[in-house]
Amino acid sequence: MIKNLPLLISILIIGVSSSTISMNGHLPTFFEWTLPIMSIILNIIAVIGLSLHVFVYKPMKKAEDNLNGAIK
Repeated sequence: MIKNLPLLISILIIGVSSSTISMNGHLPTFFEWTLPIMSIILNIIAVIGLSLHVFVYKPMKKAEDNLNGAIK
């Protein structure tokens, strides 16, 4: 999961960027609807992934290290 962390952060940045771009009033109608939807989807994916990393992967890795230390 740690290998996916840069990817998740990139997805979050792309989501925020597309949200910012979509606020421009000079875009075609297709992009005015597509960019906010894409932004919401990408931000949800990034938040879920980052939450899993922080609340699941890190504690599991710490517990695994503690268990390995206790066994040796």
